Amino acid sequence: MKKLFIVLIIFFCGLSPIFLQGKSIKWIPFLWQGDTISGKYIEKAYIYVPVKLDELPIDFTMQLDLGTAETQIYGNTIRPYLEKYPSLANKLDSIGKFQKIIFRDVNLKMGSTIFLFDIWHHLGFGEEISKDVKQSKKSVHIGTIAPDLFKNKILIIDYRLNRFAVIDKIPVEYQRLPTVPFELINGVIVFPFQINGIEQRVMFDTGSSTFPLATSRERALEISQSKIVDSLSGPLWWGRYITFYGLKVDKPIKFDGKELEKTIVYYDKEGLWEKNVFRPFNIWGLTGNAYFLNDIIIIDYKNKIFRIKKN
Repeated sequence: MKKLFIVLIIFFCGLSPIFLQGKSIKWIPFLWQGDTISGKYIEKAYIYVPVKLDELPIDFTMQLDLGTAETQIYGNTIRPYLEKYPSLANKLDSIGKFQKIIFRDVNLKMGSTIFLFDIWHHLGFGEEISKDVKQSKKSVHIGTIAPDLFKNKILIIDYRLNRFAVIDKIPVEYQRLPTVPFELINGVIVFPFQINGIEQRVMFDTGSSTFPLATSRERALEISQSKIVDSLSGPLWWGRYITFYGLKVDKPIKFDGKELEKTIVYYDKEGLWEKNVFRPFNIWGLTGNAYFLNDIIIIDYKNKIFRIKKN
């Protein structure tokens, strides 16, 4: 009996770090927002996070978008709430030579986690709130959550269970997972993909769920059949209306040495992303959530390491 007791103590002591780490994680729920683009309904178009701002009695949502640099509140959308709740309006401040407008020390609550954070006030952007929306109990989409909120932190996204967490230390159960180093460019992740046998630098953008891969027209043609198999048109660049064409990939795409499903690569007709993103960042293109929808990803912003836990 004594031996059994000792064995049980050793067993539970061995498991307790994993158990305690798992329990100590404060998960934040998110929801998938669908969208109809070019007549096609895309079920998982955007990651929306329910949030509260300070003590405002309003249910808001913000998009989790790791492809943009700064967390922001949309000026057009927040305007009527600033008029009604001056405590938030009183936090507005301007900084820098361009007099950038920010909200100082906002209590941004997501799940049971509260971040005290300075949030950019994106003037002139976002949908204006109608009287009906203000009077309804539906949540209001108010802004974007960007990587600046996770600086020197660890972000875990559990796609299968629709939740994420922001922590200071890698949980034990994730520490032995294979690692992929990444670069940060203005806070945005750039990591290596093996594309048709060549290592290429690719941006990781959770705000681009619609596109498994996106690049320039020239590079898209190098890894695909030339026939256009899909097209999407809409306000897909911060409200700007552009058209994307999709080509079926027929060359191998690998990440962390593992071949990924052959899917569709997109390019925008106007070359807007090539001009404003791919070329300035010196990257091949971008990828989004599509390759990881059944996985847990662990992003260590402090040490610039990316991990994947397969479900």
